[in-house]
Amino acid sequence: MLWTVARIEIKNLLAETSVWLVAVLLAAAVAYAGWTGSRAVAVDRQAAVSALTEQDSRLKALHARMLRSEAIGQAAQSGDDPADPVVVGRELAAQLAILPLSPLAAVAVGQRDLASASVRITTDGPQGRTSSGETALAGPTRLMTGAFDLAFVFMSLLPLVIIVLTYDLLSSERERGTLALVLAQPVSLATFVLGKALLRGVLLCGVTVVLAALATLPSAPDLMTGDGALHLGLYVAVVVGYALFWFAAAVAINVAGFSSATNALALVGLWLALVVVMPGMVQVAVQVAHPPPSRVELVNLTRAAASEIEAELSALQGEHSAAVQGTADDSALAAAKRIVVAQEALEHRAAPVMIAFATQLAAQQALLDTLRFLSPAIVVHEAMGEVAGSGAHRLQQFASQVDAFQARWRAFFFARVRAHQRLTSADHAALPRFVFREEPRATLGWRVGAGLLGLLVPTLLLVSFAAIVLRRSSRPA
Repeated sequence: MLWTVARIEIKNLLAETSVWLVAVLLAAAVAYAGWTGSRAVAVDRQAAVSALTEQDSRLKALHARMLRSEAIGQAAQSGDDPADPVVVGRELAAQLAILPLSPLAAVAVGQRDLASASVRITTDGPQGRTSSGETALAGPTRLMTGAFDLAFVFMSLLPLVIIVLTYDLLSSERERGTLALVLAQPVSLATFVLGKALLRGVLLCGVTVVLAALATLPSAPDLMTGDGALHLGLYVAVVVGYALFWFAAAVAINVAGFSSATNALALVGLWLALVVVMPGMVQVAVQVAHPPPSRVELVNLTRAAASEIEAELSALQGEHSAAVQGTADDSALAAAKRIVVAQEALEHRAAPVMIAFATQLAAQQALLDTLRFLSPAIVVHEAMGEVAGSGAHRLQQFASQVDAFQARWRAFFFARVRAHQRLTSADHAALPRFVFREEPRATLGWRVGAGLLGLLVPTLLLVSFAAIVLRRSSRPA
């Protein structure tokens, strides 16, 4: 009988104009979000390629000048001396640390607008970094409202599509008087509801998965290679799990015996609570529990520490330049050593503020990882960021690796300054290069899997509630 109910239901659905309209609107939203994400990814990818190409050309030219300087045995001017460890480490050989795009980066591009995915590394320390986290598509309006990407479509709009298709799943039959006729046949109420919900769920999930996969192809043609298959599998699982939750919610409300209008209001109210209100409340709770130091305060305190040393640093650099121009290498390297001491003093004074800022951000994320289970929408938002490679955990991993690389960069040049050594062509060839190391696949899988469990548990509770109500219903209300 289940198959019979499903066959009748699919005929009824295909005959409804509203179903086709909703399908077209969903397809249009997914297509536009996919195009927007693909465009943003293309801009980011091109910017990264251009920046790395410029860096390679600059370093090759610097190395060539070093070789020429060694060949003629004459030092260049101070501000352009390829053998000067202070000038090279602070300016001439500055490195770019770039967070690579993941296979499904187009799914959630909003996080990359607000976080730095490209950092210029010099010997000035973390307080002297420059970053470029804003893409060409990001502006004030977009940064306030967020990006219209696939993560937004599936988190916010997909539940509304499900509500439109399921709010009158059972109540419409009761209101038209056809439910009594159906139950007069050899079919139980549970089988009838299951057949209708299962058919609609399979159709919508199938269409959604196909649209979701197609929308990512323009930005990830090699999706099934490397880590792409894992990201795609997790992405599809999150979308399907979220859709099943809303189908379960619709069934649970339908079997309660309310009218179609009441069902619609209840489902829309649930959508507002879980998608709009609860995420805002969780964000407020996180900010109240772990208020981070103000970014303005961070900048001001760093500048205050810098201003105390700036005059001394400028004087030492002037002495350093004069010494090199006079070819007094020993004097120049001594001045460079004093510059290193001043830079390290600056970082030491700014370090407590930056550590406090990083600690509070980590505490915020830890609390959010716990509170996300209060709303399936938060679970989906976090999971989409993870599969897109723009989640908070990957961004924090990038920041940690940037810190470690900057420590290596400073140690490379400062060691030569302390040893009173000038750079050689061999040193240029051995300059540290930043390479981002991805976390193990299992770590990502477990983190997203925990979110999927957070979707499965409330779904099973709703299904259990609906099953209990249907079992107790011996006849239509």
